[in-house]
Amino acid sequence: MLPAKRIRIINQTAISMNARRCAAYTLTELIIVVAILAIAAVVAIPTAQPVAEFRADAAAGEVVNALRFARENAQHSGEQRLFDCDAPANAIAVYALVTARTTTTASNMPVEHPFNRAPYLLNLNAAPAGNTMALVRCTFTFEDNSTAAAVAFDAAGKLLRGAGSGPARDRALRAGQVVLGAGNVERTIAIDATGRITVS
Repeated sequence: MLPAKRIRIINQTAISMNARRCAAYTLTELIIVVAILAIAAVVAIPTAQPVAEFRADAAAGEVVNALRFARENAQHSGEQRLFDCDAPANAIAVYALVTARTTTTASNMPVEHPFNRAPYLLNLNAAPAGNTMALVRCTFTFEDNSTAAAVAFDAAGKLLRGAGSGPARDRALRAGQVVLGAGNVERTIAIDATGRITVS
């Protein structure tokens, strides 16, 4: 038979070993926690990118709408309309063209928006595009290889330079691009000589 003092020491050792065993995690429990965290990361990380993608798509859609509005308004009114990019202001507007003698320029105020009767001004710093979209580049190339940050639609919906003086204002569009960007997300709105618009 063991002395009482020795039994007490053995019992205390067994109790402290059980206490240590209860305070630790098993390998199975750690693997389950890591698997749950990995699944949560796979679900959460891709959701950050689509927000920028949606904003880029919304902004590109607004630019396409402005191009279509300029063409339709020119055809409806029988007067030329100018689609104008203002990169420093991060904005796009649709203007009527005014001819004084031999020079054609944009009017002082944009054409009225058909829904709210306010000037048709697309501010890329405001909704729906959000405040992260930037007008990276806006270039229209005409048949004489001249370029501009604006393009006009005539009464028949044909694309031409519009602004300027003499025969230069009647030069037909060869191709045009409006590039929007936010971080690593970019959208290119291209328009060809026939007026076909594509977004990529």
